[in-house]
Amino acid sequence: MTNVLLVRHAEHALQGRVLVGRSDGVAFSSRGREQMRLLAQVLAEEPVAAIHSSPRLRARDTATAIAESHRLPVEIHAALDEIDYGNWTGMSFEQLAGLPGWRAWNEARAAVTPPNGESMQALQVRMLAYLHALPKSHARKTVVAISHAEPIRAAVLHATGLALNDFARIDVLPGSITRLAFFERAFVGFDFLKVLTG
Repeated sequence: MTNVLLVRHAEHALQGRVLVGRSDGVAFSSRGREQMRLLAQVLAEEPVAAIHSSPRLRARDTATAIAESHRLPVEIHAALDEIDYGNWTGMSFEQLAGLPGWRAWNEARAAVTPPNGESMQALQVRMLAYLHALPKSHARKTVVAISHAEPIRAAVLHATGLALNDFARIDVLPGSITRLAFFERAFVGFDFLKVLTG
């Protein structure tokens, strides 16, 4: 049995206002800084064998906060990267609301791809390839993987047998932890452990 703790990075200062996507250099909000502290505290007692992170700075910084108590290096994995939103990257949600493609994306993720971006199917394929390789490299161990909402959502949709168009049923909040347990290529369970601050 291999346990994977999928952690969404802590809240950034543009949360809910701008589709940051693969942009870097976004500062954390005060709530995000508190989430990082709580994540490090909650995960300090876990028997963690490895800490993996998306290449994005907000994910790497969250991973570093968690890694300190374990005295482990942060390993960067491209498979954990945010979905590529293409032309939508950096746009405000107010701007996006007026685009027909954005409305379609939020109605049927399986059928729509961001302009010059990555499809939800491609995202799910790379996430599952990453997850399915872990039982070989970290058998019977726990791996913490810091990623983003869409990659984590894509993994959970598969693990629960839901279709990509059911994406709205899976809520992945900033600073949250999703535990996936699996043996070889078969998921055998999952649960959500939310880390929230007021």
